[in-house]
This record gives sequence, structure tokens and C-alpha cells, in this order.
Amino acid sequence: MVTLRALPGLAALAIAWAAHGAQPGALLDQYAEQARAADPSFERFSAERGAAFYVRHHQVEEMGSVSCASCHQSDPRKTSQAHHDQIPCRACHVVFTRQPEGHRPTRRELPPLAPSANPERFTNEWRTEYWFGYNCKLLLGRECTAQEKGDLITWLLTIK
Repeated sequence: MVTLRALPGLAALAIAWAAHGAQPGALLDQYAEQARAADPSFERFSAERGAAFYVRHHQVEEMGSVSCASCHQSDPRKTSQAHHDQIPCRACHVVFTRQPEGHRPTRRELPPLAPSANPERFTNEWRTEYWFGYNCKLLLGRECTAQEKGDLITWLLTIK
């Protein structure tokens, strides 16, 4: 049971929680700081570089030539359905040299990547970093740079 004395503390906690990473701009500020630390000549993020990064194909073992758009659609405002859309199975799943015994493909929904179609995108720092880590390692074989992340988010924010 919550007492009246606890309400101001709970309200402050709720406000702090809502403000923490509540906007993609907060992440962009962090990425800009990291990009400047990595390259002092960094000036700003580029939507053009972000768009090019999204469609650039990379050779991935057992998957062939794939890009961000391979899983997230060429139009990042669309929802993707693994095992339903024209997305190869291995493009959206952990790469196995052979499927575990008893594995049955599941229908996995990938919500739109563009914040205009999915307002929750890039509002949770932990979740954003988790998926950048997973997808960058899968596609690039390395972590994405702060500039790559910032360019991509900058481009996605321009899509209405």
C-alpha cells in the first residue's frame, strides 16, 4: 500500500524515469559526444550517410549479401514478418551452422524502425544499444561506431 508521504517520491521517480532517454535526441547527443571523442574533426551526423548505411550490403557467412533493409524492409516505416515477408530466415535470427534439433520456425514480427511509424524507437538506451550491438556484429562483424549509429538515427528521424 502506498502512503501519501510516498507519493512525492514516487512522482519524482516516475518523472526521472520518463525523462531518461525519452527522446531519440538524447541518444544522438550521446553519440555525438562519443563521435567527437573518437574523431575531433566530427561536426554533425548526416542523414545521407545514414540512408546509405541502411541499404549497404555486407557479405555475411551463411546468409549471403544482406543489409539493414534485408530485415527491416526498404521502407523502415513498415512492419516486417519473418517467415512471411520476403526476408530470408537467417537474416533475422542467430546464425546456426545447422538448426538445433526440434527447431521450428516462428513467426517473428519486427516493428517499424522509423520513429514516425513506431514512436518507441530509440527511446530506451539499453534496448537501442542491445540491438545495435546484435545487428552490427551480425552484419559488419564489429560494433557500429557512434557516427554510424547517429547517422542512421538522424536519417530515420527524417522519414515521415
